[in-house]
Amino acid sequence: MEDRLKKQEKQELTVNFAFVEGEQTLRAEDIIYIETNRHRNLFYTKDGTFSIYRKLNDIEKDMEGMDFLRIHQSFLVNMRYIQKISSYVLRLTTGEELSVPKSRYQKVKQAYARYQEQ
Repeated sequence: MEDRLKKQEKQELTVNFAFVEGEQTLRAEDIIYIETNRHRNLFYTKDGTFSIYRKLNDIEKDMEGMDFLRIHQSFLVNMRYIQKISSYVLRLTTGEELSVPKSRYQKVKQAYARYQEQ
C-alpha cells in the first residue's frame, strides 16, 4: 500500500508504512530514530522496532516537516529525542549515542540549534 502522511484532528502527525511486520500507523513523535542496516530500515519507537525495505532517502522525504534530521548516511533522528551534540557524537534522551561524521557535523548542529529556537 502506498505510504501516506495524515494530519489527524489534533494536528498530530502520523505516518503509515507497510512494514515487514505488517502495515502500521505511527505517530511521528513516537519514532526515536531510523537506522539503515543491510538494505533494511529499522524504526526504533517508544513501543518497539519495525523494519521496512525502502531507501532511507525516500523515508526522509516522507518524514519532511516532522522534525527529523539526517545525521549520517545511515541515521534519521527525531530531534525531540536529542539530548546533546558534541565532539561528533549525538546523545539521545534514551542514553544511546550515535556518531556524526565530520562532514555533516556543522550542518547537524545548526539544524538542531534552529529546532531548539522554535
